[in-house]
Amino acid sequence: MNHTVVRLIVPLLAGSWTVMAQAADTVPRSFSEEVERYLAVHPVAGLDSYADFCTLVAQPVARGEVDATVQPAHKAKKIRFWGALEHLALFKTWGLDVAEFDPVEAAKGIYPDVIFCHLDPGYAQGAVDRILDAVRHGTHFVTLQNTDRWSETIAMRLGHTYGGVLTAPPSAQGGVFFKNCPKLFAGFPEGRLDAPLFGFVGPSRHGMYLTGDKCLLGVADTHRCRIATSIAQYTYGKGAVTLVGPCVNPFSAKEMNDPVYKRLLLNLIDLLPAVESEKPFDVLLYTRWKWHRDPKTGAVGPQGSFHHFSTETGAGQMAKYFTAKGRTVKVSDDPAIFRSEAFRRCPCVVLACANEELFETESQREAFYAWAKAGGGTLVLHSASNCEIGSPAWRDFLGGTFLFHYPKHMPVPFTEADRTHPAIACLPQDYVWADDEIYVNEMVPGAVKPVLSCRADKMPEEMQAWLKQKGRTAENGRHILEWTKDYGKGRVYYSALGHNAADFAKPEFLEHLYQAALWTAGK
Repeated sequence: MNHTVVRLIVPLLAGSWTVMAQAADTVPRSFSEEVERYLAVHPVAGLDSYADFCTLVAQPVARGEVDATVQPAHKAKKIRFWGALEHLALFKTWGLDVAEFDPVEAAKGIYPDVIFCHLDPGYAQGAVDRILDAVRHGTHFVTLQNTDRWSETIAMRLGHTYGGVLTAPPSAQGGVFFKNCPKLFAGFPEGRLDAPLFGFVGPSRHGMYLTGDKCLLGVADTHRCRIATSIAQYTYGKGAVTLVGPCVNPFSAKEMNDPVYKRLLLNLIDLLPAVESEKPFDVLLYTRWKWHRDPKTGAVGPQGSFHHFSTETGAGQMAKYFTAKGRTVKVSDDPAIFRSEAFRRCPCVVLACANEELFETESQREAFYAWAKAGGGTLVLHSASNCEIGSPAWRDFLGGTFLFHYPKHMPVPFTEADRTHPAIACLPQDYVWADDEIYVNEMVPGAVKPVLSCRADKMPEEMQAWLKQKGRTAENGRHILEWTKDYGKGRVYYSALGHNAADFAKPEFLEHLYQAALWTAGK
């Protein structure tokens, strides 16, 4: 075995901090509160308090041997790269099975063991959807550097909040890493890992702000009183997503070939966690939507389909709000969940701006309808009235299906609302929804009970003329925007509101949705 003796103050992760172990009394007092708040959300083994953190800072820097040998198990892995071509070339020199990621191949059900992503290559929501499809089938997806859009979108898709990166000027700062994953640092000597001195032109990136994640590696700036997650991991289906914040300079052969960095990459290849058994949950936030494939080019994209970015944002905000209310929340876009035992026991599903095909198999579809008829409650939001297009079963379930919406957004006054319903009663009497699409749904006659409507004759004259040109008239002079429906022993609540992602940051809207969800669950 080849071993290299190194000091661990080499470019392990990109940062512009030097090693600076400070005594507890020299760390700014406010930093103790920052550490305590962070550890309350992200438990770290051996770091239960600010005093423990000070003990860590005072430890000597780890020194010793790092084994950077490529093992046969690494060579047996099928590793693909989405971007990260400099790393692809590097991995080839190590004799690994590497190539560029092919989304068309993945669409056929051929999934690699590991996908590395770097520099937001070919970023498109369709690509994210394809990536996550591979992950839930067992692939390990790893972001390496400058993948902010990937990281933000994926974190939201998985029901977590992403707040961006921790930035600092390129001058040296004092900082320290804390480890929370033995597998990530297999082969490293014991001791404190310190941030390296590593300069950039312009601001450097030190870590990510993430909530609800499993922190594998944290980083603290003891001078500027900040702390953040640098590497986080989420399990998803049979696979996992690992978000690596700052990383080494991908254009520096010296840093990329450093034994410490090489060992880190090899450990990332092996970091796929064991699949945990499904835990029960009170609310399923389901976010699936379907992208079409171009019949001529084979490219996956939005032809004939529209994706609301409120899907990810809304699910993340609802998950946070519902959790604060004491509910256990599961966020997923995997239709296999409808066949799980945990789902069968779940009282409420929120179709969070889902669109088009909700299921992959007929057995999943049957499982959902059977659950709903047996008493499951469903809150259907916005574009989800466009799901299961042309399906009589879906029309029977929901009571109405999407036709089109007005070309301009308009305010929605809650004057035509059922004040006896708890989802409406929680709002002020003079409440006005500031801005949204006015949906025109084709209703099943007599199937639903209107909860919120808007009068067509109160709309701007040009909008009334537009509707007339479409050859449509509002049923009874009104467009039903929210309604309830019984389905077997189950309850359905539909709301056409929620087009704008920013709307899901409004407490009154979140409470409206929460009360609607409770009502569907019979609470």
